[in-house]
Amino acid sequence: MNDLLGQIVGWLPMLGRPQVLLQLALVALAVAVSRLVGRRCGPAGSSRWLELAATGVVGVLGWGLLTIARQPTALAVLLITLVASLQGSELVLHRAERWLPEDQIQPLRHLLIRPFLLAGLLWTLIEQLDTRAELALIPLGRWMGASVNVGDMTRLVVVLYLLLVASGPPSLGVAWLLKRCFALERVSARAIGLMVRYAVISLGTVALLETIGFNSTALLAIAGGLSVGLGFGVKEVFGNFVSGLWLLFEGSLRPGDIIALDGDFCEVRRLGLRATRLWRDRDNAELVIPNQTFFNSSTVEFSVGRTRFLTQIAISVDAGQPAGTILALLEEIAAAVPGVESHPPPKAYLQGVGDRGGDYVVKFWIHSPFANRRICSAVVAAAMERFRALGIELPFPHLIVERAREPSAEPPSPEPPGGASG
Repeated sequence: MNDLLGQIVGWLPMLGRPQVLLQLALVALAVAVSRLVGRRCGPAGSSRWLELAATGVVGVLGWGLLTIARQPTALAVLLITLVASLQGSELVLHRAERWLPEDQIQPLRHLLIRPFLLAGLLWTLIEQLDTRAELALIPLGRWMGASVNVGDMTRLVVVLYLLLVASGPPSLGVAWLLKRCFALERVSARAIGLMVRYAVISLGTVALLETIGFNSTALLAIAGGLSVGLGFGVKEVFGNFVSGLWLLFEGSLRPGDIIALDGDFCEVRRLGLRATRLWRDRDNAELVIPNQTFFNSSTVEFSVGRTRFLTQIAISVDAGQPAGTILALLEEIAAAVPGVESHPPPKAYLQGVGDRGGDYVVKFWIHSPFANRRICSAVVAAAMERFRALGIELPFPHLIVERAREPSAEPPSPEPPGGASG
């Protein structure tokens, strides 16, 4: 490790050379000009094209000036190529947004394109500063019974990263094959694809460590320690992970379903391995709910394509009105409100007679639970207007306050002695 640090420290004085500083200044100028051109342009697509063109023009002019002045240009060409490649990748991703969803664009940007370009830059810089073969032989120490050098560690990091990133598409392919061969639901096939992905990552990691020479006994001891840590330290995270896999296998909760959570109706947007993302209609908020919540409590669910909802309103009418007339009138009023389903038609009931008159309930179907508040409010408003137009009284609770009579200020007259006179 000390040898590696000494090698890296030995590269730092090269940054202070005038030739290196001149090339870095050229790269900074190219980036500044491209950003300035991009800010003064309108649409995003045209600005990316102009940024790329400005970087190319400034880079070519700077390379020509350095060549005429007989100055080195390798570092400037490498860095400007990296900047132009990043700008070109953003242009391609902008065009790809037309047929790829946003949740796939971001992984391509941050997990594949940018790391690949930065790794290529680092690989080329190391070759210019030193010999990669000699650098790979620098020892880092002895870990778990194996002598590890820079080359082994680099290979371990690269292969692990490729396993984590590149195992996603094959797992989706396995899910697709399972869906076609065994007629599985999409969520079940996705769960099996995730299991295959984690199995490939685990087996690939163990095989790579065995190739480097790590002691298998030490690996088993570390795995045992991690299992104990999962049992005590992060049991909630592990429990949510298992719950997410179970939800995917079972298919009881899918994107697009509507569930009732704490009295509010929410739409399932994304079902993850740790938490489920919901959209709440009441305040247009996104909620992140741990997966264990759906196993520890009962949930009212409306699956995709079956979102019809039975709702009701309660209203009190003067008890002197005929019950049959009020029942028919309530059903007619509810059926005329937009959003109320006609099949089956609304149905009204008399629940009883209370202090405020007859208590009626009208039940009707609507197309979605998200429209419950709006349609119920419209039915109540229509009923109030119709009853008022017909002269039907809607009783309201009245509070009667009686004041106690104050005692008289004059004292009572005393009775004459001996009783009343005759």
